Amino acid sequence: MSSKKAILLGFILGIVTSFILSIIIFYSSNPGVENGEFLSIYVKSKLIVPVVSISLLANMALFFIFIRLNKDNISKGLLIATMLIGLGVLIIRLV
Repeated sequence: MSSKKAILLGFILGIVTSFILSIIIFYSSNPGVENGEFLSIYVKSKLIVPVVSISLLANMALFFIFIRLNKDNISKGLLIATMLIGLGVLIIRLV
């Protein structure tokens, strides 16, 4: 696999992992919420910052797993995704 494809794979993996884990965290902490109410509760009650921040821990775990497997380019993509999501969380928190 070329290095650009591996970095892109890591980036996509980082975005998808954070998104899926944030949904799992939200639904496990708010049982009984309907699918239509998800976005309004998520944004209006300002849960987006803490939930997404916790979901970044999954990216950290994946980063170290891929480092141990000597998949450095995938780890670079994960790091880029984590930094972009973290920057987004920081911007949302400051606004």
